[in-house]
Amino acid sequence: MVTDGPTGAMASSRRDHGPAWVPWTDGTGRPWPGWTRLPRAAPSVLVYLVLSWALFLPAAERTKGNYTIDQDRVLAFLYRIPDLSRDFPRALRSLATAPFLNHNAVQLVYVTVLLLLIGLVFETKEGTPRTIGLFFGTSFAGALGAGLLLHIIYPELLDNGFLDHAWERTWSGGSAGAFGLMGALAARARMPWLLLAVFVAWELNVVWWYLREFTPAFHLTALLVGYLVTRYALPPRRPPSTVVAGGGHA
Repeated sequence: MVTDGPTGAMASSRRDHGPAWVPWTDGTGRPWPGWTRLPRAAPSVLVYLVLSWALFLPAAERTKGNYTIDQDRVLAFLYRIPDLSRDFPRALRSLATAPFLNHNAVQLVYVTVLLLLIGLVFETKEGTPRTIGLFFGTSFAGALGAGLLLHIIYPELLDNGFLDHAWERTWSGGSAGAFGLMGALAARARMPWLLLAVFVAWELNVVWWYLREFTPAFHLTALLVGYLVTRYALPPRRPPSTVVAGGGHA
């Protein structure tokens, strides 16, 4: 990008000194490509959503107030927490396939909204390899963390119907990976704690009003891992050098 004297300098200053809680206001990250180039800038999010809907629609059955996949047809591809101690190879195989199989329409719509709001922005700013790695890596971390937690507390320390249901049911879908990308997005803010607090509060609100499940163990683990990896292990992407008047570089 070529800048021209004070105007370019002022634009750079505004970019570098935006609100501290907004990601990439320090000048890092790839530039926004424009809507027409978005499919090329964020292919993994769009491909994931297409595949997820294509897998869900043929397998969905009408249930009370929802559409749910026929789990008997895809049981071998879904994650079960007991497999961590009973059949670890199967647990690993299921973690490669379960993120693509959202278990009902509400979850799939929720994941779609999160990825369109968060995933597209992150991929355009940080690139496809990082987005794929964080999405699937935090899905794995969320499943492993939640599974280990349940193994520790159930049934020796705490035994009730809530935990028994979490132990017996299957787990799948892209929501943990979406929360991982939310943590990664917060990590790119100079002051990330406001975004992290909003994301945690949102999850607790959903649990309180709708989802009385063990799900937050997956989501919040993925959120934390996505934040920590991006904040401390992934150097920020630097935009192309800015050429200023006189032939120098900003």
